[in-house]
Amino acid sequence: MLDKRRSEQGAVTVFLIVIFAAVFAFVAIFIDFARMSALQARTEGLAHAAARSVLSAYDKQLLEKYGLFAFGETDENYLMSKVLQDNFQLAIRSDDLPILGAQLDSSAVELLRPLGYYSVFRRQIREEMKYKAPVDFAIEVVNKFKPISQIMKEASNTVDLLSKLQRLYDQREDKLDQLLSAQKQAASSAKGYTDRLSRGNYTYIPDHLLGGRIRLIADAASQYNDYLAKAEEDRDREPSERIYSELLEDYRNDTGRVFRGLSQTDQEAAAQHAQQLSSARDLLEGIREINEQMRLVIKESESRTAQHGYDSVSRGLSIGGDEAVSGEAEIAEIRGRSEDLLLQTTLLEDLEAGIEAQEASFNSAHQAVVTLLTKSSAIGAASFGSASGFKSETVHASREIDRYLRTYSDPGSGNALQQVQTKVEAHRSSDAQRKQTEQQAAAELKHAFSLLRQIEELKNKMGEHQKQFDVLRSYFDNNRALNQDHSAETGQSIRGRNPDPYEAGEQAMGGMDVLYASLSEMMSGITDNGYQTEYVVSYFDFFDVSTLKELMEGRSDKLDAMIEQFAPQRQEVEYILYGFHNPAGNVAAAYGEIFTMRLAIRTMEGLIKHASKVNPLLILASALLYGVVEAVKDMVRLCQKGGLQLSNYLRVELTYRDHLRLFLLLHGTSDQRLSRMLSVVRFNTGINPDERATYIQGEVTVALPLWFLPGVSKAIGSAGALQGRVEGSRYYAVKQAHYSY
Repeated sequence: MLDKRRSEQGAVTVFLIVIFAAVFAFVAIFIDFARMSALQARTEGLAHAAARSVLSAYDKQLLEKYGLFAFGETDENYLMSKVLQDNFQLAIRSDDLPILGAQLDSSAVELLRPLGYYSVFRRQIREEMKYKAPVDFAIEVVNKFKPISQIMKEASNTVDLLSKLQRLYDQREDKLDQLLSAQKQAASSAKGYTDRLSRGNYTYIPDHLLGGRIRLIADAASQYNDYLAKAEEDRDREPSERIYSELLEDYRNDTGRVFRGLSQTDQEAAAQHAQQLSSARDLLEGIREINEQMRLVIKESESRTAQHGYDSVSRGLSIGGDEAVSGEAEIAEIRGRSEDLLLQTTLLEDLEAGIEAQEASFNSAHQAVVTLLTKSSAIGAASFGSASGFKSETVHASREIDRYLRTYSDPGSGNALQQVQTKVEAHRSSDAQRKQTEQQAAAELKHAFSLLRQIEELKNKMGEHQKQFDVLRSYFDNNRALNQDHSAETGQSIRGRNPDPYEAGEQAMGGMDVLYASLSEMMSGITDNGYQTEYVVSYFDFFDVSTLKELMEGRSDKLDAMIEQFAPQRQEVEYILYGFHNPAGNVAAAYGEIFTMRLAIRTMEGLIKHASKVNPLLILASALLYGVVEAVKDMVRLCQKGGLQLSNYLRVELTYRDHLRLFLLLHGTSDQRLSRMLSVVRFNTGINPDERATYIQGEVTVALPLWFLPGVSKAIGSAGALQGRVEGSRYYAVKQAHYSY
């Protein structure tokens, strides 16, 4: 039999062992879990540290020359593993109590986002220039243009208004000339009557015997009494005895011929007169419409949206700049006189009344001729009645025709059309001088354009430089392909090549409108366009304009030395700005745009200089002539001195570099411009930005030997409660790190 007391003595021990085993297992699992968590944190830190270490191997040449960060040529995987191994070796040597005992299992690096991507390049430019660009631009550019903002606004408004009015004015005056010409042609159509009706304000036709020459209706009327008498005598004779038959027949034939001629003349004159006066009415309606268009243009001129940029710059913060330039009142007063160009309502009414009066006068003469013509058949039959009736009808028709011709065709002060012409010429008193001034301005424009063409034509003598530009083009095309940019690429158009002085002036002022709008935008908050503008002028070289001195002065004895200066490395900013892949196109484009800007500023000065003239259009033509002449001189001065005084009214120096940064801002940013910048970087450094990464994606895998119950840990991991994975008796932590410059 079992001893009951002995059988119960080991129960407590077993119970304690079970409890202890459970507690031990629980604690052991938590120990490994703590080690796993520590490994996760350490692996995270190592991954980030290693990724940063890899990015520290940036290309120093790109940084020093262009302020850009991109990974160099070192093996990125080697750098990553080396940094990690060194960290683990240091941990082994420094740990007094190696609790983790972790080991590097593997590491991998992927380099992404090459510098050649537009988004990457934009971001790096923004980072490089975010502190410097706003200050530089405000001090060096905005502060120079702020003092003339209001006067340029008035000049732009005035040139815009008067240029529009000039075109409408010339159209209206051309129609007015056509109207007067139509009335004169209508009047000329009545001159044919004088071949059959005598002129003069006479009241009596003397009698003549038959047999005289009949050329006019009055000749027939003067012989009609004798015709009646001889016809009466022959009527009482036998046919064989009639002695006047032949004479009477000749009279009838000659009279019929004269009447037929008068009838044909009357029909032609009536048709021509109706056609010309109808055309005159249409022209008058067109004149009224144009006059109203001019009135509407004047009304809308004060609410141009382009004014906002000037006002914003004027109100902006000034950093030690000059006081605002005065003169806007004089220019505004010119614009105020623009209504003088309108035709007065009384003149338009007089023109309409003149057409109606001319038509009424002709109709009266025409009716008198028609009345006379209706009696022509009766004359031949000797049944017209008395000779006095024939004479009376002839005199009446002749007097009506004479009155019409004296009023509308004959030269002299009594001519109604001449009186209208005098009224019209009264408001054209300055047109002849204006036309002459326009011709002079057009000739000066041609001279300016010939200077620009001389620069362009230099490209035919630069074969070696062209090869370098061909290389740039290949780099440019490669970068666009990387960015999947399939838009058509053409060089920027060269501005200011219109031979019409008015259109050239409008274009120049339009450029100033855009410039001030861009300056206003920059002042409210700098954009990518502003950052890129300042980046380009800070890191790229621009052309030495003194090279063009001899060419601008008309000397070509040093062309060979000049050509050497057109290498792409010496005109990087111009190439980035305009994008012509030839040695001369970009410089010519820059110089053409400088001429346009100078034309705008000098035209503003010309408006003030000629403000005392009466006719607004003459003032504009004179201002444009002054502007073109002075702008050409500025082109020469810029080559000689490297800079220009902004205006005669503001003695501030504007360098060639300042002009370029303004044009960069004016043209705005574009993906093609970014490609050109990257192409120049590659051309100068031999480093292809399309292949240099700026972003790292690193992955690190670290192994940890588990101390207790790896099976339990694996089961827990399978349930999704663990980060990482358990394989055998080892726990693996995987961490990624993403960094970019």
